[in-house]
Amino acid sequence: MVRTVYSPEYCLQYLEQYASQETFVLGLILGQISNARENVIHLARTPEEKPVESSSEASFTSEKTELVHNLLAVSEAWVADHARHVTRMLPGGIFVQGIFITSDEDIFEDPNHFSKVRAVLNYVHKALGMNQFMYGNYTNLNEKLILHMSTSTKVLTCKTIEVGVGKNSAIKPVDWKFLPKHQQWQRLDCYYEFDEVYPVIVKKSGISVKQQFQQILESANKTISSSVMFIDGELKDGSEALEQLVKKKRPKSSTKCAQDTPKSMHVSLFVPFENSLPETVEYLECDGSIHFSGVVSSSVFMYPKATVSEAILAVKQDIIRSLASRFTMHCDALIDDNLLPEEKVCFNEPPRRVLVPVGSLYFCDYLFPGEAPAEALLSVKELLDLQITESEVICDVETPADTSEFDALDRDTSSEELLATPQEASQFMYITGICFAMLVLFVSILIHYYDAIVHFISNVVSRS
Repeated sequence: MVRTVYSPEYCLQYLEQYASQETFVLGLILGQISNARENVIHLARTPEEKPVESSSEASFTSEKTELVHNLLAVSEAWVADHARHVTRMLPGGIFVQGIFITSDEDIFEDPNHFSKVRAVLNYVHKALGMNQFMYGNYTNLNEKLILHMSTSTKVLTCKTIEVGVGKNSAIKPVDWKFLPKHQQWQRLDCYYEFDEVYPVIVKKSGISVKQQFQQILESANKTISSSVMFIDGELKDGSEALEQLVKKKRPKSSTKCAQDTPKSMHVSLFVPFENSLPETVEYLECDGSIHFSGVVSSSVFMYPKATVSEAILAVKQDIIRSLASRFTMHCDALIDDNLLPEEKVCFNEPPRRVLVPVGSLYFCDYLFPGEAPAEALLSVKELLDLQITESEVICDVETPADTSEFDALDRDTSSEELLATPQEASQFMYITGICFAMLVLFVSILIHYYDAIVHFISNVVSRS
């Protein structure tokens, strides 16, 4: 059966724009795969390669560029770096599905050019799979798209190739269909409250911020994966299509206009009590603790015929991907990778999430404290090859953290008082402190005096 892909017509116009210039262009294909249909959402040209010492966020803001005029000169690592940065901007359920190329050569007939395409796709696939919490690869399908438009004939050809299987992977044709109208999407909004305290245990080999965050992500991923999702306050059948839920909620008197613009669904995640308890309880002497507090905003866009199960997976992917993106960006911005600060308590605010329009839905970007929405315009232009205005950036999905309560750090306020202060639900922050795990100490005292407490209670009961 031939694989069929649907995309908006502006993707065709985007390709024709570069093909008419008769220049070589390579970029990423971004889209969503569901059991009902495969949709391509956007095509993003890979920026011109820039000479840098290492792959980092700054590599895409360098002023010096090195023009690449043909496919054979493309750096696989540069394309993979672009794919990593773009994946951070994608909501859950949306992935890098392949690459597109505009060139004069027939990349499918020329062995050298096709070998290069294979190498690029394999490198991208491997790079996206290195961080499991970014969910860079669609786990059920390793066949990546190759879309080519000839700059001379303007003929469009699309095929797939399986990645990660060596040089003998089969090449399959793809039926690519352009839609004259914008695809309707079902939006699901979720606000996941994050209020956890994690112990910091420094071993002889030491521990860095990245190592500690990796452990936190593993714990958060386990918790979120085990959670139960409610849509609009109800537990839904996983096999039911999202559009069926909309029809059930819609009054019979609804107008056609209201039917064309489905409302957002509110999603709530609940963690089963038994899954929130540790498997074993052991006494640990901690060198410090990290307190994460706030709410992670999640906005996922699904094809209306997608199932509830697919929507659940996308929402959970989105939350973990957002956490992983912020932790990576925060660690990259740190000057000192030492986990424990010299101060007793140290307040940190990871970058907050903002939404940016892409076609008929939204991708996201992250702004550090003090950065204006204009910073997001640079990322959108460089990474997604889109021109948007500052007014189009939605900045109120997460508010900056209120640091006024932590001004007491300049005075002699105890760390216990600060850690006990509740935070606003729309903020997302973490606090590190050099202290012993008071909770664990309290539990150990209770266990130590357990017999005395039981004896005391039994005497009180007998006297009464």
